[in-house]
Amino acid sequence: MGKIVKAIVDLPVRKLNKEFDYLIPAELENILEVGHLIKVPFSNRKVAAFVTEVDAEAEIAHSKIKKVNDLIYSKPFFDKKMLSLFRWIAAYYHSYLIQVIKAALPPGITEKKVGRKKLKYIKLKAEINDHQKILDKLDKRAPKQYQIYSYLLANKDKIITLKKAAEHAKTSKQTVYRLIEKDLLELYDDYIDRIPEINQAKYPVEENTSKLIAEDHKLIENIFTSIVNSKADKFLLESSFQKRKFIFLRKLIDKTIAEANDVIILVPEIEKDLVLIKKLKNYYQDKIALLHSQLSQGERFDAWRRIQRSEVSIVVGARSAIFAPFNNLKLIIILEENNHSYKQQEHPLYHARQVAVRRQKENGAVLVLEAAFPSIESKYFAEQKKYKSLKLAKENDRQIKTQLVDLKKEVEAGNLSDLSRELKDKILNNLENKQKTLLFLNRRGYGNYVICKKCGNVIKCDNCDISLHYHKADHKLSCHYCGSQKYIPDNCPECGSSFVSPAGIGTENIVKQLKEIYQNAVIKRIDSDLKDNTEKIFKDFKNDKIDILVGTQLIIKHDYYDNLNLLGVISADTALNSSDFRAAENTFQLLSELKSLLLKEKESEFIIQSFNPEHFSISNAADSNYDNFYKKELELRNQRKYPPFCRLLNIIIQGAEEKSVADKAIKISDFLDNWEIYYQDKMGAAPAAIKKIRNKFRWQIILKFNSFRNREYIIQLLEKKFIENAGFNLEIRIDVDPYKML
Repeated sequence: MGKIVKAIVDLPVRKLNKEFDYLIPAELENILEVGHLIKVPFSNRKVAAFVTEVDAEAEIAHSKIKKVNDLIYSKPFFDKKMLSLFRWIAAYYHSYLIQVIKAALPPGITEKKVGRKKLKYIKLKAEINDHQKILDKLDKRAPKQYQIYSYLLANKDKIITLKKAAEHAKTSKQTVYRLIEKDLLELYDDYIDRIPEINQAKYPVEENTSKLIAEDHKLIENIFTSIVNSKADKFLLESSFQKRKFIFLRKLIDKTIAEANDVIILVPEIEKDLVLIKKLKNYYQDKIALLHSQLSQGERFDAWRRIQRSEVSIVVGARSAIFAPFNNLKLIIILEENNHSYKQQEHPLYHARQVAVRRQKENGAVLVLEAAFPSIESKYFAEQKKYKSLKLAKENDRQIKTQLVDLKKEVEAGNLSDLSRELKDKILNNLENKQKTLLFLNRRGYGNYVICKKCGNVIKCDNCDISLHYHKADHKLSCHYCGSQKYIPDNCPECGSSFVSPAGIGTENIVKQLKEIYQNAVIKRIDSDLKDNTEKIFKDFKNDKIDILVGTQLIIKHDYYDNLNLLGVISADTALNSSDFRAAENTFQLLSELKSLLLKEKESEFIIQSFNPEHFSISNAADSNYDNFYKKELELRNQRKYPPFCRLLNIIIQGAEEKSVADKAIKISDFLDNWEIYYQDKMGAAPAAIKKIRNKFRWQIILKFNSFRNREYIIQLLEKKFIENAGFNLEIRIDVDPYKML
């Protein structure tokens, strides 16, 4: 009787989200392992599948079980421990297991699009001693062959590909083959790892280890003691944009890998963190590998296999790098743990920080969550002793001069421009002194909230205390939490002013205003419309070829602002008035990150324009007072029962027909009313703030829970009642612990 394997097929369909039995053919007995990618018969076709169990108990008679067709790759892609992590993610985030596996592994493998790259190499025949005699003959009869032979002789200690030798002599590969036919060269094949260009980049590394102070070394020892003792501790490290951070992390990594341990470093955005990645690569050389979505399929495949072969001990990358297949993982570092990029927005909807917590627990590893200003949730968990709190001591450096400009007063003075008088004067002064200006705009598009420009009042939902979302098409305001709607009032409900209008302006419009005022200045803009030219514009700005640069989030790059001494925020209100309960936190984090672009050792100024400069998120960001901001925000979260004081669930209903989507959303909402004892609050059903994406209409229902168990119970009810029978025209998406509720 043949042995059985269980496998999960590469078909992301709800009914197939289970493991199927297959017989192991004789030629694959004692070969197949958990994590192997195989080809199996399924219905009337052959599909890829991952082995999840070997020597399994069959659930049906052996005579009815089909055989495995083939082994696609000789080595497994994951082991039992990693499979356990995949299962946990699928269960916690209510995703299909195959979705989790494919999100973790190198892309293209199930279609056999990638594999190890093999090249042809050549070398001189070992038994040949009289090279000069051969050169003399070739010089007279075959000058191209002479060039190739001379090249190999001069580089006999180097590895030379056949292609490179032909290119050196500016000839075809056939010329090289003639030398092989003459038995003068030896041809052989070998594998090569595809290393992304960034891995080969050099960047100057700051070697001044004296910047680490005694307290820093104590923190390192504190973390390292947990690593040595396999305590699986979690640390929250507040770094306050310290210059010492890189050296601190490097010393911690050095001590960890010196004990033959492995390290994962997560960064929120590869583009923004290129400087750090280059520094790490320059220092660790071949000990480090990259894992992120911007790599080619071949590069990710090779990196994955290098990690499995224990050829590297450090991996750096975005959220998917948390799945790096290390055998001895002992340290996970998440940089800027407060960044929303760690939450995946497509299935599986996992959060890398949460996955890291699970993985470090299963591996007995240490987790370090780093941030200058931690997320509200992480700071709260540290206060509750779920994380151990660490702080890099602050440096005694000069505070950046920060000025808040009240735009209400600008309107009162008759200035209806997007640029305040103060900011205009500062820009002019900069131009006269041959100095650069950077202006930040929070979004490209049209404003999505309505504000009174006299008193600063923003029109909010009466039920949810969230800014109402402005829909330009019908000039209506709606709450995407509870669904209430209203028209834009003619007069402000607070002060009676008629200065009520949608907020928001694009970078193009700002540049137009600037050019009218500063006609001789070189002014450029950066936003996602101009992404292809981003690098050139940044370099021109760094090299003093641009006087004023206007941009959106793309400007937050830390290696282009050495000589910057004026940074202006056109409107701090855009983030603050977004339809999101994290709006205040997002505003504080954004302003703080922008402020960090300015060098403290230089005379520099930070100007923040706002209709609400007295708001605690803006005023505390201006003062760099995270503690005050945190206390106020935590108090408000507690009052309104938002995380960390509840567990959220976002139910998204989407489809091509608007009425069907709305009807289904309302039906689900009515059904949930019967189970209200299991949740704290229900908001919606309501159209999502972004009402339509990729020709699909979207509605949502947001639920608050006081326990994990209650949330799971409601999700299971929804799955049985609605999701399992949703059909092809509607998708009901479950987003556990959502971040972007737009």
